[in-house]
Amino acid sequence: MPARTLVVFLLLALLAHPAPAAPKARPFTQEVLDNGLTVVVAENHATDVVALNAWVKVGSRDETDELNGAAHFVEHLLFKGTRRRKAGEISREVESIGGQLNASTSFDYTQYYIVASGRFFDRVLDIQADALMNSTFDPAEVDRERTVVLQELALIEDSPGRSGIIQLYSAAYRAHPYRRSVGGQREIIQRLTRDQLFEFYRTSYGPANITLVIAGDVATADVMAKVRRVLGPWRHAVQSRRAAPAEPPLSEVRRVVAARDVRVATILMGWIGADARSPDHYALDVLMYVLGQGRGARLARSLRDRQQLVQSVSVGFLTAVDPGLFVIQAVAEPQQQARAEQALLVEVAALRDQGVTDDELARARTLIEMDTLVSQHTSRGRASALGYAATIATLAYDETYLDRIRAVTRDDVQRVAARYLDPQRYAIVVVQPRAR
Repeated sequence: MPARTLVVFLLLALLAHPAPAAPKARPFTQEVLDNGLTVVVAENHATDVVALNAWVKVGSRDETDELNGAAHFVEHLLFKGTRRRKAGEISREVESIGGQLNASTSFDYTQYYIVASGRFFDRVLDIQADALMNSTFDPAEVDRERTVVLQELALIEDSPGRSGIIQLYSAAYRAHPYRRSVGGQREIIQRLTRDQLFEFYRTSYGPANITLVIAGDVATADVMAKVRRVLGPWRHAVQSRRAAPAEPPLSEVRRVVAARDVRVATILMGWIGADARSPDHYALDVLMYVLGQGRGARLARSLRDRQQLVQSVSVGFLTAVDPGLFVIQAVAEPQQQARAEQALLVEVAALRDQGVTDDELARARTLIEMDTLVSQHTSRGRASALGYAATIATLAYDETYLDRIRAVTRDDVQRVAARYLDPQRYAIVVVQPRAR
């Protein structure tokens, strides 16, 4: 969000008796309908595009071990036929108006979006509402999408980085459901029935569990009235999200080594961090950028450029309902694997002991601001940011995020590094070449 304009010339009287600061106007409108559906509208008349983004508070976190992969499987089926539209009709209808539709599933949510010209908003709303309320899960479509889901799992398995991340979460978490793969297990996907999937949909997809975000070339009062008319009568009770069991702190180094048909070694280290509502989350985001985001990040400069121990290195931190993983990932030649792993731990220890420089802090905060603003430049990006915030935390998270990032200090970064990144307690997965 742009910083408030500074007034350069002030009268001395006003300096002595400053007026109260005017409250910031919210750049969006939020309304909760009588049935529990949360609706968020963000106007943007710089484009004629509108994005309609439905966020459902259900993901792999909300499955059981026996249903692992159900949330992702249901995502594949939602646009595959309703009581009013046969299989294939939704995608053809969206294409006929020059629109795009897609979806994704994660630990904490499943989200669906349709993007089209604003003049087609009524049709887009009707399509999305029909899918949310009236999907039928035709048995033939279930079988077709089962094949697609299994193919996606095979692609993940073929990627050392993606499969390694799944193994890392499984190693780091023992009690919390983040230990389960979002995509599910092959053997479970193969045996999930149409009735099991439909029941998962029936008990999870209801207005109280959904945030509908509309961003783009629309008039707020107009689209709110249309949403009330189309989705307001929807009455469908769903299960409320259960609290997940707390994950005990890591008390050791948990190591997993996977031998694969690969030429290089992929090293993944993970520490459990803070959740999206924790004040520590912002300093961990800054720490992520200091260590491993961009060409000037500390790990790239040290391990890749100066020591030439790795081909690539990056850092990620999951913003989630519950504490997510802070992950360092590096790719190295097999003969450099052990040295690279040790060098990563040396850098983590140095940051805990010595902190970060003013330049590193300024660089990280600037990059975060740039990435955040660029990601929300489009209608779809804006809808995604608002929906994500409302689902993972609250809409206030989106409103205050950059202000909270700007307030992070060097001491904050060193403090969270010392609290969360213990070089004696972490999970590690190494995907390495098979012995010959």
